[in-house]
Amino acid sequence: MFLLRRPYVFYVIGAAILLGGVGFYFFRSSGQDEFESVVAKRREITQEVSVTGKVKPSESVDLGFDKSGRITKISAKVGARVSPGQVLAQIYNADLFSELAQTQAVLKSEQAKLDKLKRGSRPEDIEISRAKVAEAKQNLVDKMEDAYTKADDAIHIKIDQFFSNPRTNPQLTFATESQLEADLESSRLLLEARFKAWNSSREGINVNANLYSFAGEISEHLGNIKSFLDVMAIAVNGTAVEAYKTDVSAARASVNTAINNVSSAVTNLRVAESELALEEAGSTPEDILVQEAAVEKAEASVNNIKAQISKTMLVSPIRGVITRQDAKVGEIISASAALVSVISDAKFQIEANLPEADVAKVKVGDSARLTLDAFSSDVVFDAVVVALDPAETVIEGVSTYKVTLEFVREDEQIRSGLTANIDILTARKENALAIPQRAVINRDGEKFVRVQNPDGRVDELKIELGLIGSDGEVEVLSGIEEGMNIIISRESD
Repeated sequence: MFLLRRPYVFYVIGAAILLGGVGFYFFRSSGQDEFESVVAKRREITQEVSVTGKVKPSESVDLGFDKSGRITKISAKVGARVSPGQVLAQIYNADLFSELAQTQAVLKSEQAKLDKLKRGSRPEDIEISRAKVAEAKQNLVDKMEDAYTKADDAIHIKIDQFFSNPRTNPQLTFATESQLEADLESSRLLLEARFKAWNSSREGINVNANLYSFAGEISEHLGNIKSFLDVMAIAVNGTAVEAYKTDVSAARASVNTAINNVSSAVTNLRVAESELALEEAGSTPEDILVQEAAVEKAEASVNNIKAQISKTMLVSPIRGVITRQDAKVGEIISASAALVSVISDAKFQIEANLPEADVAKVKVGDSARLTLDAFSSDVVFDAVVVALDPAETVIEGVSTYKVTLEFVREDEQIRSGLTANIDILTARKENALAIPQRAVINRDGEKFVRVQNPDGRVDELKIELGLIGSDGEVEVLSGIEEGMNIIISRESD
């Protein structure tokens, strides 16, 4: 026996380890239990998307006035149940209701005119219009006669006291500027001639005469008298006699009244004759169209005021419960300031954000099961997808898509704001040929599996996948058959 040198010892040991490993691998590879495998079989495959969301009322609104104003009434407090259309608060609007009454009256009048035009003229209507014309004519005759009386009193009684021989050789009895005095004396003499002409024409004034012609002449007479009295007022204002000023002022007022009376009487006669002409002529299509436009204009005015009134009332658009009420009577509020919040009594909803990778899997109508953190995990609620936003919501730089679900059944335990853990069933397929997803080999964009034959030989087959299940199973559409032994991995992998 001899001792080996130290370096040779290490060489021998290393060679032994290498030969042992090779031998172990050789003998292991020749065995029958070198693979982990499963049998391809048919089963139900389901696909789910799991997300976390928040419970919210199906409707929730923050309400404010469309215009600024002073709050005059509060109709509901926090916790009160309200109905759609119920008034919750009101700002000052008395002026608008007054305008509404006026516009409604105008509409009623315009509608009556339209109805009358459509109905046509009745014999009794024509007779009424004729009676109005006769009355207007007699009124004009009376006003023209009264105008003469007022003018006669103004000149012959109140003014002639300032002249000597006023009707033949008028001479002013008080001192004033020479030119003003001369103008007044000559004007007074001309007025007397006009009075004579006016007086002589009075006999011909009656309801059968040309009243417009007479009215024109009388208006001219009154205009001359008015001008004379205006100059006389200047003259007496230069005196210290107050009685003079009073008499001239009374004369001027009387003549102005006569002018207005005659003018109004002429206008009334023209209106009455126009209405009679319309009654006798009957309605034309054009008349009806014009009046229909007038009715539409009046209706628009009414609707406009109603719209303004609606802006002074805070109305609940939904049935629900008031959760916030910040309005106070007497407070001046600005337009669009949120004062009242209402949540609906309808079914609660859950809102969650889907990752971009899952959004294509979910669709409206998908069913879901969820638990709420506030309750035991054994308490499961059913829900359904009711909406999926088409646009992304960016959260911390990541694109997500909001999905909305609604509880299938109402439950008094559900409260707004609860956290929900949701599993959305996005697809289900029965009798699908299934294998574990980890048995699939991806290579160059294609899918393969390794199949162990009964004689121990291993084949690699190309497959086509279908539905990917949430439990790690995948559907195989083609490439293998039911009962095949699918290799998942080698024992040495």
